[in-house]
Amino acid sequence: MLYICTMYKRYTCLIAWLLFTCSVYAQSADSLVAMGMRLEQGRQEAKALQMYKAALKIDSTDLKALSRASILSMRAGNRQVSPELKAVYFDAAKEYATNALKKDPDDKEANLAMAMALQQLSLTAGAKQKAGYLKAVKTYTDKALLIDSAYGRAWYVQGNWNYQVSSLNFAEKAATRLLFGRLPQASMDQAIADYQKCLRLDPSFILNLYKLAGAYHAKGKDLKAISTLRQALRLRPVLQDDHKIQDDCRKMIQSLE
Repeated sequence: MLYICTMYKRYTCLIAWLLFTCSVYAQSADSLVAMGMRLEQGRQEAKALQMYKAALKIDSTDLKALSRASILSMRAGNRQVSPELKAVYFDAAKEYATNALKKDPDDKEANLAMAMALQQLSLTAGAKQKAGYLKAVKTYTDKALLIDSAYGRAWYVQGNWNYQVSSLNFAEKAATRLLFGRLPQASMDQAIADYQKCLRLDPSFILNLYKLAGAYHAKGKDLKAISTLRQALRLRPVLQDDHKIQDDCRKMIQSLE
């Protein structure tokens, strides 16, 4: 009897999944992208990514699906513990962004998606490969800002770039000089300015505030860092990871007080 109940449950789940799959693929790419956007707003990024992937099975060149799939793959990679799994997600993010740029090289979100994917890949790369990634990150971020100078998320990525380049070790700086011809202009002060610009344009972006606080701390401005972290805690979570980032803000406040 137990065996029959177990098999019944399995078949019921299988039928439900098949019905869901059929209903998904019966829809247009546009409607699936719209569903993905609604799921993102509900902080259900894994399901949203499934919608974008389903849309791409219908239309592999859908620009919005490619860009959002890239950005959500990058975020999913950040949640992984295993370096190998992180790399899988970041490589997927890069591939989606590459295809988005093939569709429209002048799309600001596609350029940002590529910059974000490469920025994550650079964090675990060797000195020479990191230099190449950083050069590309700057290129794509500059392009996104050239398209739209009021693009808050691009200023955030620019802030990350300045933070990262100004924090390079000797070997990484040497490799970067070889690739760029000279060390690109980057500083923690400029990172702070970029994060502040993102804050003005996108005040609900909690991760930007957390990174801004980190830059203040790096400059020895802990009172400003604590004030910025408390500002982040007053915001309503918007993205799936915002609760965790706010927990990180609380921990950072405790470490600075």
